[in-house]
Amino acid sequence: MKWYLDFGHGGKDPGALGEFSKESDIVLKVGNLIKNTLEKSNKTIITSRTNDTYHTLEERVNKANKEKCNYFISIHLNSSNNKSVRGCEVWVYAKNSKLYNLSKNICNSLSKSINTKNRGVKISKEFYVLRKTTMPALLIEIDFISNIEFEKNLSNSYFLENIANTISNELLSFVNKEMNNKKLYRVCIGAFEDMKNAINFKNKAISKGFSDTYII
Repeated sequence: MKWYLDFGHGGKDPGALGEFSKESDIVLKVGNLIKNTLEKSNKTIITSRTNDTYHTLEERVNKANKEKCNYFISIHLNSSNNKSVRGCEVWVYAKNSKLYNLSKNICNSLSKSINTKNRGVKISKEFYVLRKTTMPALLIEIDFISNIEFEKNLSNSYFLENIANTISNELLSFVNKEMNNKKLYRVCIGAFEDMKNAINFKNKAISKGFSDTYII
């Protein structure tokens, strides 16, 4: 399974600005923490950027489509002229999106783990990364960088790890459910009276790349 992690903005596009931090820097840190966690669970991760560089939305989407990723996760911070506003929200292309329930779970868990408002799942056909990707996609707005209380927490590495772990746990939980619900067809090849012949045939199958091989 291959995930595409899109770390919003970067380079000449800093994204939303707080009093002392940039959206592009924060989502890169959080995104890399998520990447590390998913890789430890043997997931293949493709990212939109590895440092503070600028990539167009088209470049991000084309890369994900070319890599034939299974899922596209875009990570952002929100902003408002009203400095008191807080809350996490997740955007999907349509309510029947394969990632709609995952989006709900991310909102529920993230709002609890960082003590913010749950603004819920929102629908939009305007986001380029949701509209042009060929795989299921979602866009996470973690919270409002314009809120000084939230922004102060962003300098705390444990706070960033908490955000990343919360999102990672929901992504992994989603994958596990997908695998458990997946219909598998099993193929049985060969029947032997002699156990030695069965073992030899099993070893031959393994050498050909069929690692999930058993004697029954």
